[in-house]
Amino acid sequence: MSDASAPISPHATVAANTLPKIETSAEPRRGLLHTAARAAYRSTAFLTSFLFHFVLLFALGMFALTGMDKERQLLTVIEPDMAKEELETFEIDLDEMEIVSTEMATASLPASELGMGGAVEASMSAPVLEQEAIDPTEHIKVEYDAVAMISKDTDSLIREIPSGTTIGSAQEVVSDYQEAMDQITQELVWMLSKNKVLAIWLFDQSESMVDDQKRIRERIGRVYAELGLTTEGQGDMLTTSVASYGQGFQLLTKAPTSNLKEIQAAIDAIQVDRSGEEMSCAAMLEAMTLHKKYAQTAERKVALIVVTDESGNTANNQAQLEATIAFAKKMDCRLFIMGREAMFGYPYAHYEWRHPYDGELHLLKIDRGPETAFVEQLQTDGYGQRWDAMTSGFGPYEQVRMAKETGGRFFMLPGQEDKIHYVTDRKYEPATMNLYRPDMRPREDQVADIKRDPLKALVTKVVYDLNPFQEDRKDVLTIRRWYSKEPTEIAKQIRIEQTQIMPYGQYLDAAIATLEKSMKLRNDSTSLRWQANFDLMLGQLYAYRCRAYEYGVSSEMFLQNPIPPDPKRAEYLEFRGWELRTRKELVAGDKTSSDAERAKELLTKVAEEYKGTPWATRASWEIKRGFGSAIVPYYFDVRNRKPGNMEVPIPKL
Repeated sequence: MSDASAPISPHATVAANTLPKIETSAEPRRGLLHTAARAAYRSTAFLTSFLFHFVLLFALGMFALTGMDKERQLLTVIEPDMAKEELETFEIDLDEMEIVSTEMATASLPASELGMGGAVEASMSAPVLEQEAIDPTEHIKVEYDAVAMISKDTDSLIREIPSGTTIGSAQEVVSDYQEAMDQITQELVWMLSKNKVLAIWLFDQSESMVDDQKRIRERIGRVYAELGLTTEGQGDMLTTSVASYGQGFQLLTKAPTSNLKEIQAAIDAIQVDRSGEEMSCAAMLEAMTLHKKYAQTAERKVALIVVTDESGNTANNQAQLEATIAFAKKMDCRLFIMGREAMFGYPYAHYEWRHPYDGELHLLKIDRGPETAFVEQLQTDGYGQRWDAMTSGFGPYEQVRMAKETGGRFFMLPGQEDKIHYVTDRKYEPATMNLYRPDMRPREDQVADIKRDPLKALVTKVVYDLNPFQEDRKDVLTIRRWYSKEPTEIAKQIRIEQTQIMPYGQYLDAAIATLEKSMKLRNDSTSLRWQANFDLMLGQLYAYRCRAYEYGVSSEMFLQNPIPPDPKRAEYLEFRGWELRTRKELVAGDKTSSDAERAKELLTKVAEEYKGTPWATRASWEIKRGFGSAIVPYYFDVRNRKPGNMEVPIPKL
């Protein structure tokens, strides 16, 4: 560092020869009277000079103030009345190449931006989804690097935003929409302190979001009222567009507007999309594309605010995530997402929906994760595809990454977890979870790490090898859960399952042996997250091998000595068939007790060592289930039936 730029220390020692010299006068001392006369003379001269300069400065000040008043009058602008037009919508199907010729109306534009008709464009071609299957051997990647759980100080409404930053806080846990909206207000005020702003509200059209849209509509008035109280928020500093998406995309405001009634009317116009698809990345790209010209011409910064309760279509996310981030950065658009917590190591959750008349319970799959670029946890519960749901402590990877990379934020709202099937909803402390942060880098950047790191490569291989969602292996990795009530039919079903258990058990044998031999890799790892992944997986593999063997023995015992349904059951319980369940008792303890003991030992250690994390929650859940298997009768409560239309369609969320 050069001397010119070096910091100055208050405790620095100054060389003696650099100290200023004190001048002394050689004039002889005068008498007291002479000294007093001299002081009086100097005082009179000082007062005369002071009065003259004071009068001069006062006159100049009055002249300057008069000039300022005249200059202010020249800045007065009279806004022309703006005609109002009814809101219209246009729809774009995101999975088709469709040319749309739709121009933005100018009626609602501020006077300063009249003449910018067409600045919000319809996209010339809707985003194309590349839904190629990902080859796990080439694209497997799972790692952690930097997701910050920030507890933001809101005492001050305006604080300086780091200049030029593109990396924002990864996520913030909020208690409800009101807290999230307060944070959004603060973010908009920050942006308005520097530039004019365009806010684009993008709503998920799922049926499950109807109530959420109403909450946003009710609170949005408060947001804009608060912004109106600030100097930055007055007039046309903030304009707003409203759009929605599902399988397609709808722009609900004809032009960006500062009229609150128009904004609320646009939210009211959101229609339910019953396709069950949420093409979130494609919709974000479309929203930004349509407003790019307007934002550039009007010199506005852009805030895209997404409101959703799902992570979005998996294929769409994988195909367009990085393109969405790149487009947002180029457009200088910050992405804010009001979303839900991702499921732990699992892409889905299952929403319980009971038919209003026949009473049947249907499990509707929704996209809710995972929190990582690639799944790091086993996708099987030992019998096949997972039906459980456990919260992860983090938001979905794509949504957190988009917010992080664009200088925005992911607001993690509490979900309606009471309607999620087999949910285990735990609230984890951010300080604890910060030690297990997911890697938010691009997927492509993480693949090389998996290939270089033997521990990550091993864990990832087992996850994908035991993935029952893969068509080429789901038959081998799935043990039937539901069986016919007809004796001959259930016998056939059980025999088929017994033959398929052997290759499944053989793979479990090999996986367990490999992990046991790889304990040194686990111990040498510096990643707490990957150590937890390894420890939980090993305990689960022992538990699943024990249950698989127990199934083979218990199912044979069932065939040899079928247990009839309970004849003393209540009249409203209708016997439907048989169900496979776990239990604590072992029927083949001489063969399986060692596996059960090892599983319990490992899982108990995970629960203790990783206390306060999803790994501990999952381990405790596995222990609670037990390591045995049993085929038990399944009953349906006919009291759930009600007279009415049996043709009610099953919804898609």
